[in-house]
Amino acid sequence: MANKKKYKVYLEIFPVMFILLFVLLVGIFGALIQSLGYFPIMGMNDITFKYYIDIFQQESFIESLLYTLYITTVSSTISVILGVLLARMILHLERKKLQKLGSKVSIDIIYKLVIMLPHIIVALFAITFLSDSGIISRVLYGLGIDNAQDIFSNVLFSSNGVGIIISYIWKEVPYILLTCLAVMRRISLKHEMIAINLGASKLYAFMKVTLPMLLPTILSTFTIVFSFSFGAYELPMLLGSTLPKTLPIKAFIEYQNPIMSNRPYAMAMNMVIVAFCVFFVIFFNYIIKRLILGKNYVE
Repeated sequence: MANKKKYKVYLEIFPVMFILLFVLLVGIFGALIQSLGYFPIMGMNDITFKYYIDIFQQESFIESLLYTLYITTVSSTISVILGVLLARMILHLERKKLQKLGSKVSIDIIYKLVIMLPHIIVALFAITFLSDSGIISRVLYGLGIDNAQDIFSNVLFSSNGVGIIISYIWKEVPYILLTCLAVMRRISLKHEMIAINLGASKLYAFMKVTLPMLLPTILSTFTIVFSFSFGAYELPMLLGSTLPKTLPIKAFIEYQNPIMSNRPYAMAMNMVIVAFCVFFVIFFNYIIKRLILGKNYVE
């Protein structure tokens, strides 16, 4: 009976999943064959790895790849740390009954609202608040900080990628907070309280007792935000500098090249993005199974 219910659930979601997977796989397959030089509409019918070899020999491509890894790694790492800490703080307030129901609901609305906002709105907020003529810069200047405009001129549209990183953090922290908070609410804190009663500090008890139980969720959320940020182009396009460009922006610009015979270069870059994202997912999934859930789980 249980198996029938299990298969019934799969059958119910099969039509939607089939359509999504079909569109995804067809798109990836089309990009793959074009990246290999098969583009019949332009009279290109030979399969070759020339375009992959060419892009990896370009210094600008390697620079874009490393720049993308830098932005993605920094923003994802900081987002996970802040998300976990905020989830622990909110859970602590809930457990200690220091937070009334009304304030609890308002906090939930705040971080859930941020999740729903599209990235273009996040970019507009960043420009409004973090630009050299933004609200924060004007407030600081009004408070007597004369070089406020110079300080914020290095935040947005800068090669250090600070504006992009801050925007990603602002967008990703609520998602990680929501995910980790849901798991932490289900985790019993009895073990942590026992450690505290035995003389451990609250920080030590959290790091050694609760955090290991939360690690699979942390790695899963890190994988999701890392892969998404690695392949996203909205925020880097709106808030990034002219040089260097992130890899998705470079691929998008190459795709818009009026010379259609250069289209395989754009597709090759897109396939590199896909390959990196798939590698990250497999790698972090392996870590979750091997190091967190145990060797027996893998086998």
